Amino acid sequence: MMAGCRRGGDTSANEDRQAKSMLQGIWSDDENDNAVFMAKGDSIFYPDSSSQPAKFWIYGDSLYIKGSQLNHYLITKQAPHLFKFVNDMGEEVKLVNNGDVSLKAQFDVYRPYAMNVFRTVETDTLFNAGGSRWELRVKIEPTSDKVVKTDYNDVGIEVDNIYLDTRARVTLLYDGVQIYSHEFLKSEFERFMPQGMLQKSIIRDIDVDNADASSVYLDATVGIPDATSSYVVEMRIQRDGKVAMKLK
Repeated sequence: MMAGCRRGGDTSANEDRQAKSMLQGIWSDDENDNAVFMAKGDSIFYPDSSSQPAKFWIYGDSLYIKGSQLNHYLITKQAPHLFKFVNDMGEEVKLVNNGDVSLKAQFDVYRPYAMNVFRTVETDTLFNAGGSRWELRVKIEPTSDKVVKTDYNDVGIEVDNIYLDTRARVTLLYDGVQIYSHEFLKSEFERFMPQGMLQKSIIRDIDVDNADASSVYLDATVGIPDATSSYVVEMRIQRDGKVAMKLK
């Protein structure tokens, strides 16, 4: 009974409307009075500025929440001012709805379109190798394509954070002469990543690893945004503009 169930079929057509109506309002953590979510209409809203709203319904003994994935959580008790459920870690969570109108202010914060919408990084690196001067210019900026990062909030509910995919313009100069310029998209690194990983990832960084008289070696980091998991691809760019890649 005390085990959370994460995946489930779409049962919204047969939802328990009475139970859904009972869940309307702002629910807070019984231990510290922090707002956890607000159920309004068909949607659940979270008080932080990163977690995206999600559709919800109640069917049988479970709360269903549909974001990028559909999850359901076993309800162990529901009353007008009390709601208990089992989270994804198998822990029972107790929430209360005490009618505190001051908690609504936590849901009025500005919600950014995406976590990295203004995150453009430009670097200009000068270095010497083989008696010649190299210059590497890299510009990483967001595109209009969305990438969903799934995470867990403080009570163990799976939530979606939205990021924008990125592209990276790499320009290389040798003794002041441009020998290479290309705009990389993450799809160019797909063969170095497990199936299904690419759609969750962005180009996070490209920087210099090494250089000699004939080539520059760059490290391209591709992975889940704002996470420790990533893949590093070595890119060797020769003076004639040829590029070779391999997974580090």
